Amino acid sequence: MLYPEQAPLRTFTLPTDTGHSLHVQEWGNPQGIPVALLHGGPGSGSSALLRRVINPKVFRVISPDQRGAGRSGPPGDIQNNTTVHLVADMECIRRQLGIDRWLLVGGSWGATLALATALAHPASVTGLVLRASFLARPQDIDGFFAGGPQLLLDGWRQLPELAPELALQVVQSWFEWEHSRTGATGTPAPLRGDALSVMHYRYRIQSHYLRNGCWLQDPPLLERLEPLRNICTVMLHGAEDRVCLVQGAMELAAKLPNSTLAVVPGAGHDPTHPDMVGAMVQALDDIAQHC
Repeated sequence: MLYPEQAPLRTFTLPTDTGHSLHVQEWGNPQGIPVALLHGGPGSGSSALLRRVINPKVFRVISPDQRGAGRSGPPGDIQNNTTVHLVADMECIRRQLGIDRWLLVGGSWGATLALATALAHPASVTGLVLRASFLARPQDIDGFFAGGPQLLLDGWRQLPELAPELALQVVQSWFEWEHSRTGATGTPAPLRGDALSVMHYRYRIQSHYLRNGCWLQDPPLLERLEPLRNICTVMLHGAEDRVCLVQGAMELAAKLPNSTLAVVPGAGHDPTHPDMVGAMVQALDDIAQHC
């Protein structure tokens, strides 16, 4: 059951010293357990759905749009936009809000960024809730595109540099391929107007991150996890996820002694699957009591 949509407690813009501005919203209980909610992509931006699995009476939810994503600006900008920058942004937001320690919640790329943030600042993290964990390994990135249409295979790495007409063709191809990988049926309607522009910004950023291994491959993320051994970590993963395969989550769980992994039968990568929604609500309720 999703919690009802609510108006934000407050919205603010946080400037950076590298030309980006971060759009941040707070939701829920101002005296509640602090939660940083990290969206996926990279480049997707925050959404009401991601917030609505979190009990607004229990948690104080901080929901930032990452660099170039959502309502952060400049839209689609890949300059000064790396995992290191995003981790630094999270620490800046935490300090700006006067939060000593917070729970990190993220799905897909959001789970990756949650891990990277916790690794950089483990003392400021009370726990992790990770859905559809993505490890940013070459096999994870190549595996997503494997079998895709030739236009996508030829163009995804070069997307930020492509001429506009070809870039938009690649964006449409990428959108359709991702749609099919999430387990959705049918071919989505062609993107047009603002929707096409938004998706172009998103995939520009995603191309930039994926072609650079998300700056998490030297050393691989799985070899960096020692600082997180004692952090309470709850992981959920759809058994039918074809975007982030469940084997990666199993390998991650094996490296984190204080973690649990629940594999949700029938669920894929889509966070709206009813069983995944129920599992996320239950995981957050449990972690509030035990971590």
